[in-house]
Amino acid sequence: MVGRLPVKARIAGLLLALATLAAAAVGVGAMAAGTGAAPAAPTGQVGRLAATVSDAGWLGMDHDMSTTASGYQMPPAMMPGMPATGDDRLSIAVTLVNTGPDTVTLHPVDEFTLHAGPAATKVTAYGGTFGELPRLGPGAAVSGSLFFDLPPSQLDSSGAWLDWSRDGGSARLSIPDAAMTMQHQ
Repeated sequence: MVGRLPVKARIAGLLLALATLAAAAVGVGAMAAGTGAAPAAPTGQVGRLAATVSDAGWLGMDHDMSTTASGYQMPPAMMPGMPATGDDRLSIAVTLVNTGPDTVTLHPVDEFTLHAGPAATKVTAYGGTFGELPRLGPGAAVSGSLFFDLPPSQLDSSGAWLDWSRDGGSARLSIPDAAMTMQHQ
């Protein structure tokens, strides 16, 4: 005759079984979604760097030199650096923190791409405000904005996030819902 397990052992076994079922359900859900990637979150970690998205919004690119007329977006042929016709510039504020004990290199404009929606391809960053900061010391942080040019209609909350890839690792960062609607003055 086999003896009964102590209550603590039975509870531990039950918790292990529940954790296994939960992990399996998450895995099946990811496979069903077809991505296999983790869901987007406002904060992510890749190696010794942590990133947080704090704000996003469309930049006003309208040119207006009078007080009586409404503005218009200058075409790139007239003002180099402007978004292409039909595109607008999305600004996404990101803070990077070095959580490790050593200095790390970073190139945010090259490391982040925007996934604009379910049918859209990745949009590379047009530029950013991080400057030419090539490294970040232990415990240090830097905040800046990344700029992406795309038609506002391509950005929707059901399939928009930032892909962050560096040193063989990656993370998905969510974009605040405020960026999903275009507001021109």
